[in-house]
Amino acid sequence: MKDINIDNTPLSEKIAETLRDYIMKGNLKPGERLTEPKLSAMLGISRTPIREALRLLENEGFIDIYPRRGAVVSDITAKDVDEIFVIKTKLESLAARLAVENISESDIKRMMEINERMAKYSETKNVVNLIKLNAEFHNIFIENSNNSRLIKFIESLNKQFKRVTAYSFTEAGRIRKVLEEHANIVDAFVNRDPDRAEQLVDLHVKNGWQFIISRMNYKTSN
Repeated sequence: MKDINIDNTPLSEKIAETLRDYIMKGNLKPGERLTEPKLSAMLGISRTPIREALRLLENEGFIDIYPRRGAVVSDITAKDVDEIFVIKTKLESLAARLAVENISESDIKRMMEINERMAKYSETKNVVNLIKLNAEFHNIFIENSNNSRLIKFIESLNKQFKRVTAYSFTEAGRIRKVLEEHANIVDAFVNRDPDRAEQLVDLHVKNGWQFIISRMNYKTSN
């Protein structure tokens, strides 16, 4: 296990980052138990921040926590990713089209600001904050679709999506591309162009899909 670097980032997030990295690299296998005593001994850290880190990872879909059994590394396959993304592509691009006529100037400005904050976090590849900000960016135009059923469908889908999102924020090249794609999406809203907004979100989600599958294939072949 790699060392935990102590800085201004909360210790629980640093622990989560370390465990997330090991899960994504296959060092911690699907079905493997992550007990607090085992992790405490492995990392030389008390159980409290470890418990908080496990909650973060559960929320992101990296682990499942069961009564009496504890934390277990969850499994996800390329088929799972394909099934999620084929739906996500259609729903989010539709949400973008519907949002064009509803979204306010202040919400467009918020999207710009979020993308700027993501650029800052990208310098240190702070995956926790990048995932949060990415979700905020997408949620702004999704909420502005003003279609409650569409919003609920996407929310339900995104609960299964958090784990695979992390792959998009592990490589500098993909992070830069995400920021560029976000900027283009914002521009479509600025220009009130529903066709372009729909096309750009469709492309953005598909690019993420392809990248994630490529990373999963790389992991399984190494």
